[in-house]
Amino acid sequence: MMRREEIAIAAERILEERRSEADSKKEAYLQEINARTADFKTVEDGITRTGLSLVKLALRKNTGTPEYIRALAELERLGAERTAILKENGFDENFPDNCHYCAKCLDKGRYEEENGAQRVCECFQKVCRDIVLRESGLPVKEGFEAFDRGVFDPEDLPLMERNLAEARAFAENLEGEKNLFMFGQAGSGKTYLASLTATELIRQGWFAIYISAPLLMQTLLYFGDDERAQERRSKLYEIVHNADLVVLDELGTEKLTDSRQDMLTGIIDDIICDGKRKCIVISNLTLKEIRDNYGERLFSRFGSMNLLRFETKRDLRLR
Repeated sequence: MMRREEIAIAAERILEERRSEADSKKEAYLQEINARTADFKTVEDGITRTGLSLVKLALRKNTGTPEYIRALAELERLGAERTAILKENGFDENFPDNCHYCAKCLDKGRYEEENGAQRVCECFQKVCRDIVLRESGLPVKEGFEAFDRGVFDPEDLPLMERNLAEARAFAENLEGEKNLFMFGQAGSGKTYLASLTATELIRQGWFAIYISAPLLMQTLLYFGDDERAQERRSKLYEIVHNADLVVLDELGTEKLTDSRQDMLTGIIDDIICDGKRKCIVISNLTLKEIRDNYGERLFSRFGSMNLLRFETKRDLRLR
């Protein structure tokens, strides 16, 4: 798992690699164009010189002078000649922008609007979302389009349809919906539906993570004093407490102690009291077993969530 700032750094690194790749493509493409056409380099040099002249005149606020108008007309003529050379020789007229993954920002991750405002490009946002999805730990990295009604027995489908509708509502209005508590027998689709829901939220730009209760407890309550263990605890604690959505799976399979119960209650309380952050808690335990194992306080926290019961005739994972 990565922290938010690590995700941004990783995304910048990917864009840097894309720009380097684009430069290599440009160089190879340019060599081929110059080898096959006699006039292209002359026209390119003319465009560069004329463009610089226009910039200098604009800086001196001479945009209305005859010199500026002549330079602008020359630039348009050279541009048309450049396009004609490329098309006549079978090259893409959009060179060199076509060498980039994103022609809008040229793989910089940001672009400037006509009014001068700087905007974050959609390609940078997509790279960040892809990294979050990769690092999320989700067992299934697909959205609701992957929900397969064909794996359910006909009598099980109505309950799953209701659960799917609840999950869709949760994903469509994360800040306005209650947290989700998914409970029921093993292999009934809880983790599957939670993963689809979390993927949808990551696609929207939310920061979501998946972790099992045993791993969470094991990491946060490991009392090793070595630097690596401390860094691991600190990083996981920070990620859990800064995620927009925490999917906590396998509740009830962890070794339960007073300290683990206190920590789990604290994490759930922190998310519920925050209001903006959300969680999906998944357990094979019945509600009675939740009360017996975790006590009234934590049971009441789960009771305040939207309860999604899962029940199927057969284990879906075996099917």
